[in-house]
Amino acid sequence: MNKVGIKENSIFTKGSIENVIFDLDDTLFQTGEYYKSNMLEMAQYISKLLDDSSPESAERIYQEGVAIHKEIGHPMLLNKLMKLAIAKIYGDNLPNQVEIDSYLDKTVELFYKGTPRLKEGALHVLDMLDTLSIRIGIHSHSQPEWTESKVRYIQNEFKEKYGRDIQLLFHSTSIEEKKDIQGWEDALKSFGFNPNTTLVVGDNLKDDILPTQELGVRVLVLISNSRYSSNAQSKSDKDIIRIENIENLCEL
Repeated sequence: MNKVGIKENSIFTKGSIENVIFDLDDTLFQTGEYYKSNMLEMAQYISKLLDDSSPESAERIYQEGVAIHKEIGHPMLLNKLMKLAIAKIYGDNLPNQVEIDSYLDKTVELFYKGTPRLKEGALHVLDMLDTLSIRIGIHSHSQPEWTESKVRYIQNEFKEKYGRDIQLLFHSTSIEEKKDIQGWEDALKSFGFNPNTTLVVGDNLKDDILPTQELGVRVLVLISNSRYSSNAQSKSDKDIIRIENIENLCEL
């Protein structure tokens, strides 16, 4: 390893990789954990309002929310998702519906003002790429304001740790749109990146890796994540590099 923590003969020093695009949520940030802890906290409060004292009530609301998210195939504002999950379990027009809706709307507003924790090693990897003058792009399937807020958070944390600014291009695909090839194509065009000289890093085979593979990106890195059944080994794996965590990029 050299001074930026990259091995000799790395794919990043051979000159063929000029750009790297990261999926944002659950690749650079621990967004899944952020959602789960906040959803469970909201669900516990709602359970008390509904006089449901069963120990599994909060978990049931959370799991229903996860199931709805998977079914619709694209992100949804968290207050809307929670309302759908609660209605699916307890029904519509509850006696304290106004109080429930008001609580969720106010709590979720604060949720989107917060920031998930960065993945361990994320800043180190960004430092390595920046030091090698590799351009960095970030793609997110989320509200543009929240995407920008998280990118600015990374830049602030990076400057605090390394004492310099880092340029991060970013593109956000509307949460009203399904996770498909179009969002990644728009991101590549927005950044002005050539697929032939771009490496893509994501945590979801179906949503991140296969769409960019179809767009002609040749170097694809999947961060293993057991939360996604679609990440199982497939015939496409001959063209995919699998790593355990984001810091393993330094070892490629």
